[in-house]
Amino acid sequence: MEIIFVRHGQTDLNRSGCIQGSSTNEILNGVGREEAEKAGSNFNSKKFDVIYSSPLKRALETAEIFTHDRNDIIIDDRLKEIDFGEWDGQPVAKIEKKYPDAIDSWGQVGQSYIKYAPNGETFEELNQRCGQFLRDMADRYPNSKILVFCHGTLIRMMAAHYLTNGNMNNFETIRNCALVKFNYHNRSPRMVYYNRVLYELTKE
Repeated sequence: MEIIFVRHGQTDLNRSGCIQGSSTNEILNGVGREEAEKAGSNFNSKKFDVIYSSPLKRALETAEIFTHDRNDIIIDDRLKEIDFGEWDGQPVAKIEKKYPDAIDSWGQVGQSYIKYAPNGETFEELNQRCGQFLRDMADRYPNSKILVFCHGTLIRMMAAHYLTNGNMNNFETIRNCALVKFNYHNRSPRMVYYNRVLYELTKE
């Protein structure tokens, strides 16, 4: 099995440095659409046997741009971003000032955040959700090429589930519209690349 994960394009919440979990359903902004169009123009989705997407607008819109509106995209709720509960939509800088122990040294939400946002999803729950999806893909499509459009923290956890028993500390959040690829053979995953970018936007 070959599986490639693609992070969605930029949204206004991304640009403003806000936490963007599953309860935020932003569309792509102009930059995000341009990212998806430029990356998609350097990518051939026709070589994939099956395409999956998160149901959230930012991921599905990216999928439709990348795949030129192919009508066979499978929507799967397991691919939603982590639910950050009360923190969804909040500026990271504001959260970090109030709860510095819940933001790691790279500026990412750490697993202890759940103390302050008790309605959120734990990292352990996210790991279980990612593991279930990955096992399902291996069972259904053992010899296929799979393309998945989803979210930054979710992709970190997909990689962590495969390689570090769910510890995301060694994985950065990939750029918008960047790719992560794994090969899976005899129940053994290998990372082929991480945070591969297919575009560069002109800076004005």
